Amino acid sequence: MWEEVISVVVTFAVVLLASWRYWGRFKAKLKAIREFIDELDDALYDDKISEEEYRKLWEKFKKIVE
Repeated sequence: MWEEVISVVVTFAVVLLASWRYWGRFKAKLKAIREFIDELDDALYDDKISEEEYRKLWEKFKKIVE
């Protein structure tokens, strides 16, 4: 009986710790996507994308993919 309870508690703790780690990664990716979309919106405001805007967009896109 106690072995089962301890097993469930340990399993729950391991799952909680693993999900916390992936939650941080998910938030970081979501932030990178949001920054990319904001930058793209700013670049498309005047219907032209300059070389500098293109380079900024490319750097933001690389953050998403890595």
